[in-house]
Amino acid sequence: MSVTISNLQNKKTKLISDAQAILTRGLKSIEDKATYDKILAEATEVQQHIDSLAYLERNLPSSAAPVVETPVVKTPARASRSQRAAAYRELFLKGIGGMSKENRDLITTSTDGEAIIGQDFDKAYTEAQKFYGITATLVHQKKLDVAGRPTKFVDYDDTNSTMTYLPETTSTSGVEADPSISSTIPGTDSLVSLIRYSFQSASDADNFQDFIQRLVFVRAARATEYALTLGKDSGSQTQLPNSPDGGILGQVSAGFTQSSGSLAAGPVYSQLTSLISSVDHTYYVNGAFMVGQSTFNYLISQVDSTGRPLYHFDPSTGLLMVAGKPVYVNGAMTAAYNTASSPVVLFGDFSRYWAYLNGGGLKVRILTQRFADQLEGAALSYIRLGAAELVPGAVKALVTAAS
Repeated sequence: MSVTISNLQNKKTKLISDAQAILTRGLKSIEDKATYDKILAEATEVQQHIDSLAYLERNLPSSAAPVVETPVVKTPARASRSQRAAAYRELFLKGIGGMSKENRDLITTSTDGEAIIGQDFDKAYTEAQKFYGITATLVHQKKLDVAGRPTKFVDYDDTNSTMTYLPETTSTSGVEADPSISSTIPGTDSLVSLIRYSFQSASDADNFQDFIQRLVFVRAARATEYALTLGKDSGSQTQLPNSPDGGILGQVSAGFTQSSGSLAAGPVYSQLTSLISSVDHTYYVNGAFMVGQSTFNYLISQVDSTGRPLYHFDPSTGLLMVAGKPVYVNGAMTAAYNTASSPVVLFGDFSRYWAYLNGGGLKVRILTQRFADQLEGAALSYIRLGAAELVPGAVKALVTAAS
């Protein structure tokens, strides 16, 4: 076995060890899950490299091949993160056409000429979603195929599947209840926004990642959450053709409905546990609560008979916990906790309930001349997305009383 294969096997062993350590600690946050997936993907690539080298060693002749001198070709070094950040800064100041060739080569562009926000800013985008659009990180997300092929989502509900006793002395066929399969191929719709900024702020930004997060990512994260939650754009309130009518709130079924006359009291603990009980345990394991800002404020204001908070925050994640499950705040759930006949609390496994088709990432087209007389630039930001319901019973709602 060659030294190269041995080194690769050592690298794979270390990657698997790192992944096991993360699992042992528990996947407590979005960052933990992303790190775990990245390590597994790298371990798979290393194994494929090992298999390729082993195949060559088995099949190449044992005699030494004649040495052929080949000219040394210098591979250009990969641009550093700071170099790519500088390239994006120049993009926002000058647009694609005004950039230097060196920086323009560091920007990925679409066939339409828009700049695609690169992976260097993935962490900043995730942070924006974490605080302003968490729904996109909880549902089942896939990216649109780069070749334009349809992207299919498939899931199944096996909560009613069974197995039947089959006696050895009979030829009777077994009878079973098969799981229900959900298969959908959503299309995508375009959302666009014009963002103005001063050239001075783009030039002076100490950290361009923070600048682009405040400028573009927060708005895109909120628009995505709005589209997933309500099935509409956040500007004109237009129903999106490639999203289910009303989004998550329009499709979710009631798991618990408050009795008449209990509206003013708000969602109390017993009602929240009843909501949990309405969801099959399959979807409880990775389940979470989702509420609007009004309901969140109501929950954190609740105290027991001694004046202590009824619900506590997890110090490791900063999330409010109810009955051992995290509570996520959805900015698109605008109904107050005491709004009549409204789904104000959701609970279940959102990754099994809702599909989010990411149509190729966030793109920007820079308009350097439009507001130049005010020393300002503008960015047209684009996202394409689609959505679909997967397993209807994976998430259910607490619906407030009519009065």
